[in-house]
Amino acid sequence: MLVHICCSVDSHYFLSELQKIYPNEKLIGFFYNPNIHPKEEYDLRLLDVKRSCKMLKIPLIEGEYKEAQWNQKVTGLEYEPEKGERCSVCFDERLEESAKKAKELGETLLTTTLLTSPMKTQNVLFAQGEEVARKYGLQFVKIDLRSNGGTQKQNELSKQDNLYRQNYCGCKFALKQQRDKQGRFPLEFISSLAKTNFPASIEYRNEIFSKRNELESKNIPYLLTQQKQLVWRCLRAKVECFAEVIPSYIFTHSQSKKNVRLGQLLWLSPKHLNGIKIGYSKRDDSLFLDLSTFNALSQKKYQSIQEIIQNPLPYPEELALRAKITQPHSLCPIVVIPYQEKNDLRLEIVSFFQEENVFEIVELQK
Repeated sequence: MLVHICCSVDSHYFLSELQKIYPNEKLIGFFYNPNIHPKEEYDLRLLDVKRSCKMLKIPLIEGEYKEAQWNQKVTGLEYEPEKGERCSVCFDERLEESAKKAKELGETLLTTTLLTSPMKTQNVLFAQGEEVARKYGLQFVKIDLRSNGGTQKQNELSKQDNLYRQNYCGCKFALKQQRDKQGRFPLEFISSLAKTNFPASIEYRNEIFSKRNELESKNIPYLLTQQKQLVWRCLRAKVECFAEVIPSYIFTHSQSKKNVRLGQLLWLSPKHLNGIKIGYSKRDDSLFLDLSTFNALSQKKYQSIQEIIQNPLPYPEELALRAKITQPHSLCPIVVIPYQEKNDLRLEIVSFFQEENVFEIVELQK
């Protein structure tokens, strides 16, 4: 039997139950999900499915990531609601490719883990699955694992086995609609220019679940938790001197500034920094460091602002440095510029803070 797999949360329980119902059937997993956006999220879900299939001793085949082709097929359906026409086209695309793979492998039975997803209409999937399977001379296995507490058991198993539990279905259109309803910004649409691995980013999640796999490979005990955190993102920023943009690096947790005129900075030496000079504005709470000062405080040897952007301090180190410069919970902008500018400056920052449930790993003693 070929089983189309959408994600580990749905597949882990579905496959384990399928093994009980069909003990003599060899199951083959097929991960085909060109709808998942962005690619980093796709990679994370695939990573988790590989781990799940390994735990269940089920071979896994990865389909091609045809995002451009998928986008073409749903053109005109971008504003359809969840469970609407766009979802139907998406199901057809994935089931069709799965049926082709089943036929190629000589399988006669086909099903999909989408059947366990609470985000999908089961009867619609039954009908679409039967139609696609019939087209390729296959039998679609209709199985209801949601009823009789199935969804609760699925959630319990996903937590028990430390699976990655994503918080959106997969495609960018549903993601935006979901976040709009929640009044939240879709962080998945942001890639950090500064290459910082911010909490709640997909890159951060990939790091956490890769660490989970590493700890498991070394038989090191751990706890996978989700913690509510206030995360920060900067959408854009610039420093100007007489309408000329100066290269700059914006510290994490710097609040927004709407093209504020700072005037001439006062480069002064706070007692607690032992002679190191900080740029202060008499008109605003923004603070400035020149490159040499930033290097002295961070104990680095950056040659340019661009180098900081390309290879920034790790997030915890930057937070610690912020606390060293000013108050630990301060939200005032801290900006790094190449030199101690003496002329009038203007500063614009567009940033925001947002509550997010962030996956974390706690390594335990053996």
